[in-house]
Amino acid sequence: MKITHTTKSKLAKLDNILGRCGSLLIIMHDYPDPDALASAMVLSYLARNRYRLRTNIVYGGIITRAESRTMVQQLKIKLTHINRIRWRYYDCIAMVDTQPQFGNHSLPDDIKPTIVIDHHPGKNHSKAVFVDIRTEYGASATMLLEYLLAAELEIPVDIATAVAYAIRSETQELGLDASPADIDAYLALYPKANKRKLAKIFKPVLPKQYFALLYSALQKAKVFRHLIHVHLGKVESPEFISQIADWLLRHERTGWSIATGRFKYQLFVSVRCTHLKADAGNMLKQVIGKLGSAGGHPRMAGGQIPFTGHDEQDWQRLQDLIISRFLRKLGIKKEVEWKSMLLRDGSLS
Repeated sequence: MKITHTTKSKLAKLDNILGRCGSLLIIMHDYPDPDALASAMVLSYLARNRYRLRTNIVYGGIITRAESRTMVQQLKIKLTHINRIRWRYYDCIAMVDTQPQFGNHSLPDDIKPTIVIDHHPGKNHSKAVFVDIRTEYGASATMLLEYLLAAELEIPVDIATAVAYAIRSETQELGLDASPADIDAYLALYPKANKRKLAKIFKPVLPKQYFALLYSALQKAKVFRHLIHVHLGKVESPEFISQIADWLLRHERTGWSIATGRFKYQLFVSVRCTHLKADAGNMLKQVIGKLGSAGGHPRMAGGQIPFTGHDEQDWQRLQDLIISRFLRKLGIKKEVEWKSMLLRDGSLS
């Protein structure tokens, strides 16, 4: 696997920063996916073995996605909830797979991160001392792997397994926004990965509520031309929303899928697209605007909107507003007649 000049020069800067740290707190986004977990795992390994630092990987929210939970269990990833952190005990803070200005993490506004490593597009990185943002990469874990190689550290089996699955998951089998670096990394790591653990992570045991949600989503899904969307209502975790968006995109002749759902006092939105030249991330940012925050990649994006509506109609109006804004962005200004994806007898419409 090729190590870029960017990685080599960034590692030299990282040496200067982490060489003066005594401890490192690694923060992921609130509902960490496999890419966030693998990225944090790799950075922790690098910090402990190259700089001899005490590390702690933390997250906000909850981990309910079956693949993520199985990944944590199988690879024995040690995690701490951010509510249990005493900030004064850490002199360096790193953010992986997220950024300070994003609304999907629990880093307090008055705390400045030392390091930011991510592959999502961002605007202002001035809060961090060290920043490595590479939007051309399909997974943050690929970037972190390059640091390990540049540092000439041995790659343990569990690290290889974590990064291989993260790349596979984040790029949807290397078919969605995967860069040559992601593909090279996956091909290099797969022979080293634990195939038994990889299989368990790839096809985890699914909880009963997942099937109930899938059943509900299929009943509620609406289609119009090449678009499909569903309002899931109240969900047990935002992770379910992105999974449903992934599933709906597999419907034949579908170009765009949009899933929305409520979790606590936020409306979460997930968008997926099949078009190679789509710009889902920027489109969703414009759709949500000042209502909340959003980001993503050309063919997949996510966002959230804080909302304190008191009844179901308030939430429904907000969800309908997002869909109507999205349609306008696609150039559809007339009234749209949505049809149920499934008929009453369960057949396709």
